[in-house]
Order: sequence, then C-alpha cells, then structure tokens
Amino acid sequence: MLSIQLQRFAGSSSSGEKTERATPRRRQEARREGNVPKSVELSAAIGLLGAMVVLRIVGGKVWGAWMEMFRHDIANAAAVHMTVEAVIEMLSSQVGYVIGGLLPVVLVAFGLSILAGFVQVGPLFVPKLLLPKLNRISPISGVQKLFTARTLVESLKSILKLAIVVGVAYYFIHKVIESIAVLPNTSVSVLVPAVGGIVFQLGLAVSLLMLGLAGLDFFFQRYEYEKNLRMTKQEVKDEYRQMEGDSRVKASIRRRGRALALRRMMQEVPKADVVITNPTHYAVALRYEVEKMSAPRVVAKGQDHLALRIREIAAASEVPIVENRPLARTLYTSVELGDAIPPELYQAVAEILAYVYALKQPRETELLNDEVNM
Repeated sequence: MLSIQLQRFAGSSSSGEKTERATPRRRQEARREGNVPKSVELSAAIGLLGAMVVLRIVGGKVWGAWMEMFRHDIANAAAVHMTVEAVIEMLSSQVGYVIGGLLPVVLVAFGLSILAGFVQVGPLFVPKLLLPKLNRISPISGVQKLFTARTLVESLKSILKLAIVVGVAYYFIHKVIESIAVLPNTSVSVLVPAVGGIVFQLGLAVSLLMLGLAGLDFFFQRYEYEKNLRMTKQEVKDEYRQMEGDSRVKASIRRRGRALALRRMMQEVPKADVVITNPTHYAVALRYEVEKMSAPRVVAKGQDHLALRIREIAAASEVPIVENRPLARTLYTSVELGDAIPPELYQAVAEILAYVYALKQPRETELLNDEVNM
C-alpha cells in the first residue's frame, strides 16, 4: 500500500515539473504579452561605447573651439560693461556651444541603445503595457517585490558589477598615478589634452568592461527566459490536443465548404449548353448567354468520378454531351470555375456550340409542332 502511494506521489510530482521546451505557440503568446528576452545593460553598454568613440573623434574639436571662444570673451571683457545680464549671456552662449558640440555624442549613444534593443527583441509593440496598472503603484506589492528571489539576484548582480567596475577604475588610475602627479607642473596646453586622454582611456576601459558584463547578462537573461517559459508534459499534451481540435474543426469547415461548393456546381449542370468530355477522365460544362456574357463560361468541371457525375446529370437533364479530348483537358486545366474561356479557345468552342445549336433546332421545331397538333 505504501509503495503504491509513493509511486503515485512520484508520478504526480514528475508530471508537474517544467522539463519541456516551450512550444512555438507558447512563445508567440509570451511575445504578444511583451515577455521577451532582453538585456537593458547590453543596450546601455553599447550606447556608452559608441559615445566614447564619437567623443574621441569630436571631443578635441569641440574643446579647441570652446577655448577659442573663451579666450575671445576674456580678451574683450574689458571693452564690455560687465553686468549680471552680460555675464549670464556670456556663460549661456558658452554652455550652449558646448552642449551643441556634444549633441552628436548624445544622439549616437541614444541611437545605438535603441538599435541594440531592436536587434535583441525585433519589431514589437504591446500597447497594453503602456496602460497604468494599480499593482505597479501599490505599496504592498512594491514591498513584496523587494523580498523576491529575483530581486535579490538582481541586487547581487548590480553590486558585483559595480565592484568590478570600481576595481578596474582603481587599477587603471593606479597605473597612471605617476603621470597624473606631474600634471600640475605643466602648462594648460599640455594639461588639458593629457587629462582628456586619461579620462578617455579610463572611459573606454570601463565601457569595454561593461560591454563584456552586459554580454554575460544577455546570455543569463536568455537562460532565465527559456527556464521560465518551460512547460510541463501535461501542458504540452493539452496544447497539442487543443491545436489538434482546432485543426479538426477547421478541416470540418473546409469539408463543408467544399461540399456546398460542389452542390452549387452540380446545380449549374442542367443549365449548361454543352458538356465537353475526355470522355472518361474529364468533363467540363459550358454556358453561354449572348445578352449577358462576352464569352462562354465554365459552370462545372470535374475529373474521374466527378466527371462521371457531371455526365450523369447532363444526360438526365438532356444537356448535349460532346467528346473532344484535347479541348476538355485544356478547359479543365487552364480555366477556373466560373471564368470565361480564353480567346485562343473561342474558335474550338464556337464550332461545338454551333453544332449543339444545330442539334437543338430540329428538337425545338418538333416540340412546337406537337404543341400545335394538340
């Protein structure tokens, strides 16, 4: 008895474990909800690295132009009545010039961050994520999120990354400390480029380090995404059954549609002027109304058993049946149901219709005589 209960417990626990990879349908549903693997840190690191590269290219030019502007303002300061408004205007123009010069750096960083996010996620827009949710601003839910395992892991990751960045920065500054020590004894023309070079090297080293850490974070985020998206075997079975049920319903609808279309097509056979046959493999029914149609139209067509059924209905409805093997095959393969025949078949079809009308005329004359005699 105890062994049976243990087996049941083992079976129930194993069936509830999420050991199966997510199905394509599960992934599509998660994507529609906005649940996609993405590393925000990777986007930020790429943007920072791009900003450092652009700063290296335009930084010297912006600094040189600003220094020229600063010297010009200082040289002309004696000729200007120095009021508070004049000083504010002078400083505003200088600050505005620096901001305008550094604008390409900001735009490149912003653009690369967006591009990195797009490459990770692809085209995705989830409007409902923009709607406010009360649980996001609820103090209770906010406090609960502070003590989750995921929050703890993210906090440890941030502390570890900060410690690594600070350690690398300290190591780099320690290496160039001797160069920094002699800078106060140099002129401004030497001091500024030297300090700029050290800052750039430090920024580049930190950017590359952050890029490496962000790459690790990207793979970690994908791993967590795949792990959280896993399914139990029962969920996979249920989804398969649901999809199979949907496919069966769709197949049933398609069968009903085909049956309805076939019934409508067979109802058009008695209205046809002629049925052209292969004689056994193909049957095509044509109808031509001079006042309404520019050319004869195919009102019914079939192959094998369907061709036999068309011939049976035509015979019961006294619709003429004409055997023309090449024409029947050409009409079946090249003309869709309900379409007019192509111009290259006008001559062949016209000859058959003329023959059929010639057969119908004596028959109509005979019926008219019978009516008169009655």
